[in-house]
Amino acid sequence: MSFLNNNSHDSFTGASSPDGRFAPYAQRIEMPWPAADQRGKEIAIISHELRNSLAVVRNAAALLRRQVDAEYVERARVLIERHVCQMNRHIEDLLNAAPTGRQKVALRLSYVDLRTILANAVEAIAPDCAQRSHRMVVNLPAEALWVHADGARLEQVFSNLLINAAKCTPNVGDITVTLELLGKHASVRIRDSGIGIPAVQLTRIFEMFVQVDATARHNEGGRGIGLAVVRDLVEMHGGTVQAMSAGLNLGSEFTVLLPALLGRPDEESPTSRAR
Repeated sequence: MSFLNNNSHDSFTGASSPDGRFAPYAQRIEMPWPAADQRGKEIAIISHELRNSLAVVRNAAALLRRQVDAEYVERARVLIERHVCQMNRHIEDLLNAAPTGRQKVALRLSYVDLRTILANAVEAIAPDCAQRSHRMVVNLPAEALWVHADGARLEQVFSNLLINAAKCTPNVGDITVTLELLGKHASVRIRDSGIGIPAVQLTRIFEMFVQVDATARHNEGGRGIGLAVVRDLVEMHGGTVQAMSAGLNLGSEFTVLLPALLGRPDEESPTSRAR
């Protein structure tokens, strides 16, 4: 099989010649490349998220091997249970991915406290940070900061940002997570002292398969998928995400802004029900 262009390819088949021998000939078969390409991207995204959840389950299992204290056992159990549920949703996404490439991730909306979502994401990445001796500082407000969102999807957002921060920050580096209310928005800032981002890549860093220059990475280059997931999920929630960096080896900062609810929500309101 040889590819002719972006829209078609040839495959060799055959027919009988007048003398009865098999004579191969080229047959052009048109393929819907845009749809196939989109489907491939969807599968790549879901696989990426499944791998992240599997890593958390693996870390929790390792924690169970090292610790027998009841508190550690309960923490590991909660992590495993939560991320098995995450994996179930990813598998549902995979099964629902349409052949036309038009499948859209569904949100299950409810009122959630962003402090809880961030705490879950931080706990999931904590074993990796401990292994690398990262200094992690988490600044959360004293009062709940409510948003109308899909809690599991937002945990994906912050887990991806924290995983990137951990991978791109050298041992004994710093990672800071800050949640605060800015006007009508909940602001989440994740700052690291890692490899940074070149100025020319700041505008493209959220595109699929775009990565920071491999020469600047520590041997843990990803596939350029996690930040695309972050952008898509944040925008589905009516929010924005921005990357900032002074340059290579000068760290990075990612800021997520989400519409905030001013005051405690009424859980009985029809608009608060998941959809």
